[in-house]
Amino acid sequence: MASFGWSAGDIIATISLVNRVVQCISGAHDARDHFQELLSELQALSRALHEISELTKIPGQTPEIQALKFASCSCGEALQRFYEKIRPFEDALGAASTRSKLKAAPRMVRWELLIKKDVPELRSYLVAHVGSLNLRLSTALL
Repeated sequence: MASFGWSAGDIIATISLVNRVVQCISGAHDARDHFQELLSELQALSRALHEISELTKIPGQTPEIQALKFASCSCGEALQRFYEKIRPFEDALGAASTRSKLKAAPRMVRWELLIKKDVPELRSYLVAHVGSLNLRLSTALL
């Protein structure tokens, strides 16, 4: 059964985006504690997406699985917006940072002022989205 407007690569692209966001925020020196809960939500999303990706390989898919494919990628836009906000800070705060703490200090202040307020909103969205995906996933497996 062919789906209009969706491809198998969409889930893979969303998984890749989740991994890029995780790399960015897990490498932040002083923000690690602040983002621990967000990392947990992103890991839950990644697990759900992997399960959905495996499920979509089964031939003769039900309408529930078709709907699950579309729902699985709907978080991509919110993640992309968040990633675009944190990407400029990666060179100062990320795991691959080559800047000294003194040179990174102005960016760290901007990080706290600009990104910290967005984290609870993204977490709330992810909690609801992952919960919905897991519910749909369990229903599709019945």
